[in-house]
Amino acid sequence: MDEKPYPFSLTRTEFRYEFESVSQEKVVQKVVLFTQTDSPQIFNLALLDVLDNGKMSDISVTNNDDLRTVLATVIKIIEDFLNKNQDRFVIFRGSDDRRQRLYRIVISRELELLQQNFQIWGVVDNELTIFEPNNEMDFYLIGKK
Repeated sequence: MDEKPYPFSLTRTEFRYEFESVSQEKVVQKVVLFTQTDSPQIFNLALLDVLDNGKMSDISVTNNDDLRTVLATVIKIIEDFLNKNQDRFVIFRGSDDRRQRLYRIVISRELELLQQNFQIWGVVDNELTIFEPNNEMDFYLIGKK
């Protein structure tokens, strides 16, 4: 075709990673979904289970006795995402109070190691602050150093 086309662009607003949680009893398909927020530099992270009907849930309880392995996998996925998108940030929170507390505990426990490659903040009342292990946060924000 000899016609000059209009300019166009491709915008990636969603990145999807998949893995399986495996136990003696069952295999659960997991999805880590990064979705662009209103800010093009910030992507929301959702850890989801794929249900039997194909829908995804962030409130289901897997009970596969592999929580540490699942969280280690999510951390590696965040690292992969940020290595490929170094000018981006990942924001997340637990889908309930129990998960929110769990994320704070995991980040606190791994903080020294995480800070070697990442900057970690918390958001409290819409204010960005440096992550502190004993302080409750509304959201967590992670970026590449």
